Amino acid sequence: MPASTDSWVLSSGDVRLRVHEYGPPADSASTVVLVHGYLSTSRAWDQVVARLAPNYHVVTYDTRGNGESDHPARQENYALPVLAADIGAVIDATAGGRRVHLVGWDWGAGEGWEAAATPAVAAELLDFTALSGPNLDLWGRWLARTAQNPADLPAVLDQAARSVYIPLWNIPIVAEAMWNTGITGATLDAFIQWEGAPAPHVPPADGIAALNRYRANVFQRLADPTYSRLIVRDVHVIVAVHDLYVGIPVMTRAIEGAADHLTFTEIDSGHWAPITDAQQVADAIVGGFSPQPEGTP
Repeated sequence: MPASTDSWVLSSGDVRLRVHEYGPPADSASTVVLVHGYLSTSRAWDQVVARLAPNYHVVTYDTRGNGESDHPARQENYALPVLAADIGAVIDATAGGRRVHLVGWDWGAGEGWEAAATPAVAAELLDFTALSGPNLDLWGRWLARTAQNPADLPAVLDQAARSVYIPLWNIPIVAEAMWNTGITGATLDAFIQWEGAPAPHVPPADGIAALNRYRANVFQRLADPTYSRLIVRDVHVIVAVHDLYVGIPVMTRAIEGAADHLTFTEIDSGHWAPITDAQQVADAIVGGFSPQPEGTP
């Protein structure tokens, strides 16, 4: 790993985010902001950072409720507009007033989708790349289209099976108890190791705080999507073809027509690709960058 410059960024609700910067400064290289997912911290990007930092100013941060960042307790503190504002705060603090390449994985992709649809944050983006994280609003619209035209029903049911754990995270008290007793952490560690990634050993405080992402957003956006188009022109989707949790259709057919310039790259990997297949991920990220000049927002 290259050396990092570490700092704190204050976001909405006076939440402190732990931020790390690598590689050349923002005034001499393009900035790439990497947003991690559930059951991880910014360290999940380490091997991708090591491959990008020689040529790019790379920014990672612990999202709220994870790692060194603050863990606000209230569910509304994890609503997608708040999480998108966190991305904006990090960009404002690190990019030197220039637009950035935004990359999100898992829930980081979910937060990135929201940023790409939020005018104030989208104006700061050159492009957006999503890996293994569906857009909840477009997924909801896909469900509505399938109800009228059932051609995609098998794909919809397949994704429902892959997401069967989500209702469990929405059961008050039970989900928290499973984290506090160690049941959830041990089960997930074993399953993730089976997939080929190191056990994350997520602290219960992180697991419980991050439950609020599901409770504040998933069923609300699926049932009542808020938008159908993204503001960011260039959107790139990295499709991990062996992902056990996020099927290919929800990352492809569900988002058709959502951006002016939508591209896809398949990689031979699973859900934990940033950790297990960092070179593939780094190559795909760079390959999806927009050619448009950076400039200022």
